[in-house]
Amino acid sequence: QEIIPEVPVSNIILEPANRDTAACVGLAAITLSKVDPEGIMVVLPSDHYIGHEKAFIKTLEIAVNYAQHNDYLMTLGIKPFAPKTGYGYIECGEPLAEGNGYPVYYVKSFTEKPDQVTAMNFIRQGNYLWNSGIFVWKISSILAAISLYLPELYEGLKRLETVVGNSGNTEIFEKEYKGLPRVSIDYGVMEKAKNIATVPGDFIWDDVGSWSALEKYLPKDERNNTLNGGKYISVDSRNCIIDSEAKLIATIGVEDLIIIQSEDVMLVCRKDRDQEVKKLVDNIKKNGWDDYL
Repeated sequence: QEIIPEVPVSNIILEPANRDTAACVGLAAITLSKVDPEGIMVVLPSDHYIGHEKAFIKTLEIAVNYAQHNDYLMTLGIKPFAPKTGYGYIECGEPLAEGNGYPVYYVKSFTEKPDQVTAMNFIRQGNYLWNSGIFVWKISSILAAISLYLPELYEGLKRLETVVGNSGNTEIFEKEYKGLPRVSIDYGVMEKAKNIATVPGDFIWDDVGSWSALEKYLPKDERNNTLNGGKYISVDSRNCIIDSEAKLIATIGVEDLIIIQSEDVMLVCRKDRDQEVKKLVDNIKKNGWDDYL
């Protein structure tokens, strides 16, 4: 609300627990379906950097228009400029439409984070896009897809539908939601559905879901240390990423580290291993320390 105060509180949907993206999308869909079951839903990850805003909006408009008039689940694709192995790839099939220079392609397949050789082959073939994880669809279309490919989740969502938005049923809502299957929308629906289409985006896009990716967009000091909030002082320390909510962080003679200090947790890791944070999260859960996540 501090960032977007113009959005009413009633428009903010909160998950009582993390059950991955299929449950999250499903919760949003059943909530919105009460307003307009044939309305258009746009899914935008919060950890992406978008440049060339006008081109981004135009790409979204093409996807929205196609989803409105066709029973397709839309995804925005990004034209790859390098064989990145940290992104998912979309294989484009035949063109379905052409609008103002923005073609719509049928999606033949998804490949999640290929190895270097495979990624290079994708680039050479020329019919592959990076999967941005930005989705556009009719509410009725995504609920139908969840019903078909994730029936257990769909049954749980139908039970939730009766209590969503009712403040008197908070306890029931939380219990039901925490019991939903944990699965991603990509794996559970997008990789299985046959009615997937993509619009190649002509805008600047970056997935900044890791600290190393975010680093390029944050200010640096004279020793190339990146500071994102809080207080930091150092002696002979270089190329570090520092984020502290309140406490002072001080370093001596360290390089290429990520140091993150929240209220009750500190993370210290090498910059070249920040993709392994998920392993750390799994270990924290195994120890029963979920409250720290």
